[in-house]
Amino acid sequence: MEATSHAPHSLRSQAIFLSLLAILLFAPVFRASVPALPLMVLQLASVALLAMLAWAPGRLRLRSWEWLGVGLLLAFPLLYLIPLPGGVIEGVPGQASYRAAINLVAGEGQPGASPLSLVAYLTQASWLMLLVPVAVFLATRQLGETRQLTLVKVLFIIIAFQALLALVQYGAAQGGLLLFGFDPSESGAAGTYRNRNHLAGLLEMSLPLVLAMLLFSLGREATDRKRGWRRKVSFFASLRGHKALAYGALAVLVVLGLVFTRSRTGIALAMLGILFTTFLFSRRIGGDNVYGPTGTLVAIVIGIAVSIGLAPVLDRFSVGGALEDMRWTIYDASIAGMATFLPFGSGPGTYVQVFPAFQPLELGPWLIDFAHNDYLQWLFEGGMLAALLILLLFGLYLWQWTRIYSRDRWSRYRFIQVAAGIGLLMMLIHEFLDFNLRIPANMVFFALLAGIFFSEPGQADESKGRRRHKRRTPNLASSPLPGDGALAPSPTNPQVQEQIPNPFLDPAAERPS
Repeated sequence: MEATSHAPHSLRSQAIFLSLLAILLFAPVFRASVPALPLMVLQLASVALLAMLAWAPGRLRLRSWEWLGVGLLLAFPLLYLIPLPGGVIEGVPGQASYRAAINLVAGEGQPGASPLSLVAYLTQASWLMLLVPVAVFLATRQLGETRQLTLVKVLFIIIAFQALLALVQYGAAQGGLLLFGFDPSESGAAGTYRNRNHLAGLLEMSLPLVLAMLLFSLGREATDRKRGWRRKVSFFASLRGHKALAYGALAVLVVLGLVFTRSRTGIALAMLGILFTTFLFSRRIGGDNVYGPTGTLVAIVIGIAVSIGLAPVLDRFSVGGALEDMRWTIYDASIAGMATFLPFGSGPGTYVQVFPAFQPLELGPWLIDFAHNDYLQWLFEGGMLAALLILLLFGLYLWQWTRIYSRDRWSRYRFIQVAAGIGLLMMLIHEFLDFNLRIPANMVFFALLAGIFFSEPGQADESKGRRRHKRRTPNLASSPLPGDGALAPSPTNPQVQEQIPNPFLDPAAERPS
């Protein structure tokens, strides 16, 4: 009966895991899901995933403050869709002229009830976009350590493919099937992404996880307690040593992929990520620092040397486009628009429609659809409400660091958690110069790392530890006494083996003389 009652929970957990796995594999394939059709598929898959999670909401493993952050994030765009009376909406700073123009085009006299958002359908679209990372985050939190580590391995396969494709694109001639319509002669390689900076965002976010697994694998086997450097180095011939070599090769591949994206920010953040990872893990090599203080020093020196070695690469390979070089002009115009709409902003998702009113003449040839600084764009669209939400989420991020960065021995999962926190930090820094978190594929991977980072260490998979198997051995307590023939093999009871009498307990047994 218990096995039957827990079976639906196991099937539900398996369905959540497989759905999340499908989303991870699908997200980067078609231009990082930026076009309308793959984006619609991704959103429908996210809605289905949320429906599975809502089937048993009490089983979601979120703390109260996490529920607060997720709830405010989802409610934020909806606040701008609530209709307000015409007299109230005209008093909102910066909106009077826009409302007058909208009413003039619509042929209306006095303005009626209107939402705070200047372009309501774009705000609705931004809310639908939020469903994707929220679904991935909640689903990741629902899974246990084993399945989360499986998803990390899938992420490694994805970034290996993207990095290899970037190398092929950079070395190939213009055109060709592998280029996905991308011309490497003008810029760096982009993989299946539309923009090289967005591929760099994925790689820089994932690199700390690869390095963490490399450093965790650099150690002797648990059964090997012998001392000496020769014995410690000999582990490379073992299975764990082969894993270390594989992770090292993947780390080199990811760094090369970042280099050939030719993204200045991506290469710089790769250097910073290597430094952060080296310093945080140098005293934890192998899980408990099997190489001692000397290994710590060597790891730090190697990390600094690699970062310094990438500095000339940054000057040699990085390249900036014409629009990227005019970012400061975009920032100045965005700050002017932000000041106009304070304290409420123009509405989530409305930047592309509202910014042309503030666009300077030198940016005339281009359509500026993003501010190339996500924090500035969030303040432009959401005003002080967006600023408070950003501060709250960043505070939760810092608070989680105090929970996972402990002094005890680190397991493989703790290595992944800390590396996920570093990857999140790299992406948050990148957002000062780009808009990676508005790309659906990178939103998915960012939410995956966030779900791992905020998870409780030690949680088991839902499908494990709950299913009880039927008893396969005879119940001796309810069986007749020996000699009744109940435990003897018979055609109706073929599984019972012939019992061997115990000469010390069975008085009828023949005792040796």
